[in-house]
Amino acid sequence: MSRAAVRQMLTQDIRNEARGRIVNISSQHGMIACPEDVAYGTSKSGVVYMTRQIAADYAADHIICNAVAPGKIITGKPGRAAEPRWMDYSTARTPMPRLGRPDDVANAALFLASDEATFITGENILVDGGWMAS
Repeated sequence: MSRAAVRQMLTQDIRNEARGRIVNISSQHGMIACPEDVAYGTSKSGVVYMTRQIAADYAADHIICNAVAPGKIITGKPGRAAEPRWMDYSTARTPMPRLGRPDDVANAALFLASDEATFITGENILVDGGWMAS
């Protein structure tokens, strides 16, 4: 998708200092181990690297690329991540007194996609309630 997006953006005029913006969704588990899930951590690590590479390769073309790295976000989706042991682990690991909500991630992505973020590229913005800080 990024390759197709960059190809299209290269044909666009520069507007408000950018031809276009890419906002990827990574994870804090792209930077630290993901307990019992090497595939997830590896894939998110790839997103972090790809974000930096696109930013470095296309900054001169006025293409901005960043990522949002959510911590534990409560979505209501069933599965492994919603199991009580992983919810307890995430709650204990997150310094803020709540886990994340979808709006927390959306607001960070909207900021990175906006004209307010004109000199930010190649970054992986943590939206994790302080998980990585502690």
